[in-house]
Amino acid sequence: MQRNSLIHSLIFLLAVFVICFHMGFSLKSNDPTPVKIVERSNEVNKVLESVSANTFKVNSAPLAIFDQYVETSYQAAGLAQAGLTLETYREAVTGYHNIMSANSVSIAKPLMTIIDFNQSSKNRRLWVIDMAANKVVYNTWVAHGQGSGGEYATSFSNTTNSYQSSLGFYTTQNTYVGKHGTSLKLEGLDDGFNTNAWQRYIVVHGAAYANADVIKVNGRLGRSQGCPALPLDIAQPIINTIKNKTVLYIDGPSKSYSSSYLDVERAALCFSADKNGQGHLPS
Repeated sequence: MQRNSLIHSLIFLLAVFVICFHMGFSLKSNDPTPVKIVERSNEVNKVLESVSANTFKVNSAPLAIFDQYVETSYQAAGLAQAGLTLETYREAVTGYHNIMSANSVSIAKPLMTIIDFNQSSKNRRLWVIDMAANKVVYNTWVAHGQGSGGEYATSFSNTTNSYQSSLGFYTTQNTYVGKHGTSLKLEGLDDGFNTNAWQRYIVVHGAAYANADVIKVNGRLGRSQGCPALPLDIAQPIINTIKNKTVLYIDGPSKSYSSSYLDVERAALCFSADKNGQGHLPS
C-alpha cells in the first residue's frame, strides 16, 4: 500500500513536471519579445537604407551634374574633332574650377589653356578654350623641353637646368620682352612638379623651331629648354589673350604626377553650389 502510494506520488510529480515543462515551452514560444526585436530590426534597416540612399544622392548629385557639364561642354566646343581627349579635358576642367574657387584667377577672363604632352609634337597639342562660350579660340603646335624627349615628351622635371618641361597647373602672369620677344610669365601651382617655374624662367614665348616647316624637315617639332614655345606668327596673339591670371594645364605621361587641384569631388561641390556665377560657369 505504501509502495503504491509512492508510485502514485512519483507519477503525479512526473505529470506535474511534464505539464509545467510544456507550459513553459509554450510561453517561451509565444513570448512576443523576439517578434518585436525582428520588427524593430526591419524598421532600423529601412531607416538605414533610406539614409544610405539619401546620402548617396547628396554625394552623387554634384558629381553627376559636374560630369554632365564636362561632357556637354566638351562636345559643344568640338574638342574631339580638335584632337583633345575627354580624359585630359576633364582633368583640366576639374583644376580650373578648383583654382577658380581659390580666387586665383580672373573671373573676367574665363579662359583655359591646355597642353597635352601625351601627344606627338607633330600634333597641334595646345588649345585655348573660352569656357563661357564653349569655343576653341586657338589650337596650335607647342614645343616641349630638350630633356623631355624627341618627338614625344616622356620625362618631366621641376629642376633648374634640366631642360625638361614641367607638368601641372599654372596661372599666367604679366609679360616682358626678352631674347624671345614678348614672353609670358607662369606661376606653377603644384608643389614638387612646377613650382620652380619662376626660377627656371619657364615662360610662354615664340620660337622659330616651333612650326610646321620644322616638322616637315625633322619629322618632329623643335624643342625648347623647358618652355612651352609657340609658332612665331601666333605666339603674340595667344600671349595677349591668356595673360594676367588665366589657367594653364600641362598634361603628360607620368605615374608620379599628382595635384590637389584634381580633386573632382571638391570641384563638383563648388560648381553645383555656385548659384550666382561667381567664377563658376552655370550648368
